[in-house]
Amino acid sequence: MQKTYDQPSYPQLGHIYPGDYYEALPFGEYIDPRQPLPEGDNVFDIRRFGAVPEKYLLNTDAFRAAARACEAAGGGTILVSGGSYWTGAFSLPSNTTLFVAGDAEIVASRNMAHMEQSGGAEGNEHGADGFLLIAHAQNVTVTGGGRISGSGEWYVYEPRQKPSLTPFPVTALPRRDQAREINNVPGTLRYHYRQRIRYAEDKYGEGQPDLKRPGFFIRVQESRHVRFENIILHASMAWTLNLECSRDITVRNVVIDDNRHVANTDGVDVTGSSDVLIDHCFISCADDGIVLKNPAHTLRTMSDVHVKDCTVTTVMSAFKIGTETCHDISRVLVEDCHFCMPDIYPGTVSGISLESCDGTHLSDVTIRRITMDKVCAPLYICLNMRNRYGDPYTDEVGANRYWGGSIRGILIEQISAAEAEVPSIITGFETGKINGEKVRRPVENVTLRGFRVAYRDNPEYVNVPEYVPEFLYDYPESNAHGDVDACGLWVRHVDGLKLEDIDITPRSCSRREIIALHDVNA
Repeated sequence: MQKTYDQPSYPQLGHIYPGDYYEALPFGEYIDPRQPLPEGDNVFDIRRFGAVPEKYLLNTDAFRAAARACEAAGGGTILVSGGSYWTGAFSLPSNTTLFVAGDAEIVASRNMAHMEQSGGAEGNEHGADGFLLIAHAQNVTVTGGGRISGSGEWYVYEPRQKPSLTPFPVTALPRRDQAREINNVPGTLRYHYRQRIRYAEDKYGEGQPDLKRPGFFIRVQESRHVRFENIILHASMAWTLNLECSRDITVRNVVIDDNRHVANTDGVDVTGSSDVLIDHCFISCADDGIVLKNPAHTLRTMSDVHVKDCTVTTVMSAFKIGTETCHDISRVLVEDCHFCMPDIYPGTVSGISLESCDGTHLSDVTIRRITMDKVCAPLYICLNMRNRYGDPYTDEVGANRYWGGSIRGILIEQISAAEAEVPSIITGFETGKINGEKVRRPVENVTLRGFRVAYRDNPEYVNVPEYVPEFLYDYPESNAHGDVDACGLWVRHVDGLKLEDIDITPRSCSRREIIALHDVNA
């Protein structure tokens, strides 16, 4: 059989710079590479199907043949051991364990021609199905103590600037009147981190064609009883682990070790899935670390997501709910986690980010016992009417997504954050109808208890407008509001707010109030 070697779609790419990966990641606290190899008749070693651990040699046929044999046997284990195996996309059937041994690695092709799934679920707006697909399946496990690597740097352009290993001296935000150029205002936090992100698109209008890349690294779709445990997911080329429209999913003792400057490399995306447990994971990535979304295409509500004992380091939001989310999300518990940015600058954009901008009704969220270090905004809660899915306008408030969704029933307690940079924000919105009638949509029933934040004591540049504009249609991000008239906690359009045991230590140079409340009812 003729050998096929991997040839990158974009051979000029693929560079790695100091600061791209978190070099001090404590793998030994999460991964056991000595997990015993499986034995028995239903163990399908990929080497039996012709796989060879030779650099750049594609073993796609062997991986797919092993999966077919496993399915024909009614289930079993696909064994990957004894070296690094390059392959194109493949999928796992029901009743299957993918066992990547501690001495082994699966490496994704750097060529889009090898990244399309043969069969399997249909693609969607994000692109190809993904490198590893679990679709319409049940009782699937990915484990073993080894590594699955996505070759992420090979699908995005070079950054404009290399990672920053030293802090920026002055904290500054772009002004709201600079909204059209909000990512390109030199000296601001947004500018510092976005100039270092590697995009697949021509983000800066330089005449470059958009690059093709998979929309997902690992995707679980319409499946049940799926478990990821004792596995390293490395160098994702897009969303790292997408749990979509599935139920009874466990992600435990998983390390996500992504390039922290490859755009859109979220850690774990829970989209339209319920009964999900994410437990004792370390996530290092370039976009939201753990994020819950419920887009229009899921056609369902989602609930009962539990995140605990996780460490997240990312340049974006450590834990987030929202964006591209119109169906409801409820019963979420996040506890005993650490959000941080240990080694590059600026820090994480936000630690806790709860958003409803495209119509979702978000309720019954508890977040407790969270520590943060070098997270710019510890807390961001935003309700607006961006209306991504385009419901037609009506004058009846609440009739559809034009007027936004809701955020209610939020308990956040025992939060401790060090080296913060910008204020935490909780905001609903107020606007008007064509006839001049006022529309007020508050965030409702928020308790913030035991909230302790100490700010980095560096110079800041602040330009607070006479009136902070309403944040109606913008993409929700804590540093997109511009400066506000509080240095620690800024709250507007909230009903049922309880603030208990709040301790905020501002910069020594700060002249703003520590807490500002506007249109807030207890």
